[in-house]
Amino acid sequence: MIPRAGRIIGRCPFHMLRSLLIRALLFTMLLAVAGCADQAELTERAFVMGMAFDQNEDGKLLLTLQMYKPSQSVAAQGKSGQSYVNVRTSGSTVMEAIRDLTVHLGRKAQFSHLRAILISEKLARSGMMSELLDIFYRDNEPRLTCSVIITRGKAGPYLDIAPLIESTVSQQYYLNERVAAKYSGKSVHASLLKLALQLRSASASAMVPYLTQRTESGATKPSMAGIAILRDGRMTDKLTGTETEGLLMLSDNYQGGVVEIPCDSAGESGEGKGVESIELLQFQAKKKVRVKGNTVDVSYRLHADAAALGLTCSHIITSAHEQELGKRVAEQIKAYATSALLHLQHSQSDALGIGNVIYQRHPVLWQTWKKDWPERFAKLNVTFEVDVLFASHGTSGGKPFLNHPDN
Repeated sequence: MIPRAGRIIGRCPFHMLRSLLIRALLFTMLLAVAGCADQAELTERAFVMGMAFDQNEDGKLLLTLQMYKPSQSVAAQGKSGQSYVNVRTSGSTVMEAIRDLTVHLGRKAQFSHLRAILISEKLARSGMMSELLDIFYRDNEPRLTCSVIITRGKAGPYLDIAPLIESTVSQQYYLNERVAAKYSGKSVHASLLKLALQLRSASASAMVPYLTQRTESGATKPSMAGIAILRDGRMTDKLTGTETEGLLMLSDNYQGGVVEIPCDSAGESGEGKGVESIELLQFQAKKKVRVKGNTVDVSYRLHADAAALGLTCSHIITSAHEQELGKRVAEQIKAYATSALLHLQHSQSDALGIGNVIYQRHPVLWQTWKKDWPERFAKLNVTFEVDVLFASHGTSGGKPFLNHPDN
């Protein structure tokens, strides 16, 4: 086809130049929009690493805020100091106490780096959890990965403890509850997100780390062993470190830890008194919930991959010896699980999520059982089946080092 006279084939250079100019202008505008909306300088912000909630004698909230202080050292002058500063404020509400920080510090609180929220046991048992934490779910600055911890006694003094290895003790608590849950099984990881999901579930129960402290040789040391049980936003009970291991096993949150077995239970293979340590490398829990009329039966199957790393009175030479030690480990695991279950049933706190299973499978029935579920949970019939598989006997074989007569 022959083009008409005077028609230019292709794009005009002027149109191409105009298109490039428009694109460059739009790109420049996008760069300008991408800046900070509030245009706040770093020197105008106080980066909060940790918060602690207590209650004054007058009933008002006592808030302790720990701020990171980046200018803690001047290497050229050889000076050093604390990398944080603690400020205490009070108010009738959380927001009022936070805003009063400007009166003392001359900076506005910034919560994008918040690591840990500490709440005293007194406040947690009074049913103020929802009132204290509501602002952290509504504000856009705090991260939902922030840890929530219940403290024995007042929470504020826990932020005054000097950190052992981290720059701030808030960061130490943040890592402590995660690492303790992963390697010892004596604590639980509870973030703002996990806490909200548990409390808004059908069973309305949650597990939160329980922080204590002790004094040794004049030094105060925090200890993250044990958990607090929340029901409907109120602390109802607490478990010790050993009971916590059993609870994590039943909830299929046990990642690893050590099971200690007394030599007195070793039977014929035991020689003398002592305690043996068996490391649990992997753990798996499966539960079956059966509704029979007006009752509920729950059966657990627990499986552990173990390593014999601390033998003192047993020896593993044959498969029969391994099976015998495996039975003893299984009995100890069952004892942990039973102790945790009885504790939960005594406090009528379904931290195992059994009510959630019934709600998902039988929603109509759950509407009838919902009101009296705590009482029904306390009467559950629960059975256990535990098996242990040894994945390792250690590098020195299956006999105690130097103590066995065969050496």
